[in-house]
Amino acid sequence: MKILIVSEMSVPYAVGGGEVRYGLLARELVRRGHDVTWLSMRQRQSPAEETIDGVRHLHRGPRIQDPPSRPLVAMLRYMVTAFWHVLTHRYDVIDCQTYAPLPAVWLACLASRQKMVATIHDTSSRSVDPTQGGAGDDQWLSSRDRFIVGPIETLLYRLPYRRIVTDTDGVKTTLARCFGVRDRRMTTVHCGIDTAAIAAAPPAPERADVLFVGRVIPHKHVDDFLAAVAAVGKARASRGLPAVRGAVVGDGPLLSEMRARAAVLGLAGGATPSADAPVATVDFAGSLPDHAAVIGRMKSARVVVLPSTREGFGLVLAEAMACGTPCVAYDVPAVREVLADGEAGVLVPPRDVAGLAAAIDRLLEASAERKHFIAAGRLLVGERYTAGRFAERIEAVYRD
Repeated sequence: MKILIVSEMSVPYAVGGGEVRYGLLARELVRRGHDVTWLSMRQRQSPAEETIDGVRHLHRGPRIQDPPSRPLVAMLRYMVTAFWHVLTHRYDVIDCQTYAPLPAVWLACLASRQKMVATIHDTSSRSVDPTQGGAGDDQWLSSRDRFIVGPIETLLYRLPYRRIVTDTDGVKTTLARCFGVRDRRMTTVHCGIDTAAIAAAPPAPERADVLFVGRVIPHKHVDDFLAAVAAVGKARASRGLPAVRGAVVGDGPLLSEMRARAAVLGLAGGATPSADAPVATVDFAGSLPDHAAVIGRMKSARVVVLPSTREGFGLVLAEAMACGTPCVAYDVPAVREVLADGEAGVLVPPRDVAGLAAAIDRLLEASAERKHFIAAGRLLVGERYTAGRFAERIEAVYRD
């Protein structure tokens, strides 16, 4: 098949969950004999066109200097660019990711009579379906933004696409209950991960007991991570155990604020625990040079923590399981699904910092529970999240 992927950003210039997902999918589809083109915005120093791992990358429209941040005018210009490209080129199937290019590509596909799949990873204006045990409307949009984005997002999701792909049933349920999308139009395909690349990545020399990986943004709740690390440090010090080493891998608009919060909590980052060191430290590593370095940090950690109250999937959890590192996460629908209802990781009620700390404390020990989650996680990855299974299921959607 001749396939076009359309997204605002692309790897290696942006490495959010959606971009990493598409990057793996594109490589796997090429490996399976398909002709794949990926259309995205110009990012940083990207050329107009390049080929990466057999995937033809087209970078069009205005150049984005600090992805994933992009001004509204740039998004509008890219919508026009994507519309014109689809209208003037022929593909067997076009897979378009939210948000900006989705309506433009849909209109172009309608006009040119081409097949389209809409990929929706998550929703913003109503981020969690409370009927599914979520934490309510806890995300980054202001009240003004929700007033504007809500109606637009509802219209966006209700456009009559041939097929909508979601990463989890949790997102699928939210689209149905909160936005009125018909279930028969949607298919859930769990994200895949590159298990071969993960196996090949060496452990990092920097070791952490407790690790957070992700964007430092409001709904990820790095503040809860810091509070939990501080609590675990105090609890273990009272039992005569060594200081706890925490680390935050990732960048984002709240990074400076979280550094300041860590200082208030007495989490002097980066120091090797010693006799006169604090009971817990947190090192802010920022963005690492490549994904292999991120995987290396996961392999060197004792526990990976995702205290997020809004996730479309939670790719870091699948990667941590493949690394053999047990996970602790807030119990929101998509995360619950990825961790098999708590069979492959500890689920904690959202915003329960004491519960988060208690779960971390337990898993730091070489216990039967820790061994269970490591074994269950690796088994789950092999059953659900391999790159081959992911590409096979998406390929079936394309052919349908």
